[in-house]
Amino acid sequence: MPTVPLRLRALMTAVPAALLASGPAGAIEHRTYATGEMLHRALQSGKTYEQGIARGYVGAVADIGAGEPVNGFLFCVPATATLEQMGTVVRDWLDRHPESRNYAGKGVVGAALADAYPCRRK
Repeated sequence: MPTVPLRLRALMTAVPAALLASGPAGAIEHRTYATGEMLHRALQSGKTYEQGIARGYVGAVADIGAGEPVNGFLFCVPATATLEQMGTVVRDWLDRHPESRNYAGKGVVGAALADAYPCRRK
């Protein structure tokens, strides 16, 4: 019988325990994986890796919201906008709205992008 590495054994034990502790079967719990504060900190960080993770999050919300409201915010990001530009939009919006930093990341990103890139009627 092959031996299981220590890290893998720990993971095999931790995952089922976490699932059992997460609540009754079938229960749906909303979790926020990023907050405005976390995004703001990362976007103003001098660390390329942290900025990249935050910009990736902003880009993912932008992709999800293409033509669909995100937390009630509708935005139309031009195809020419870069992740760096969208990250700057979110960072600057959070600078101007520090009271919003405790909200869920997707809502903060939606609000910032809607402010910077409103949809125009044709």
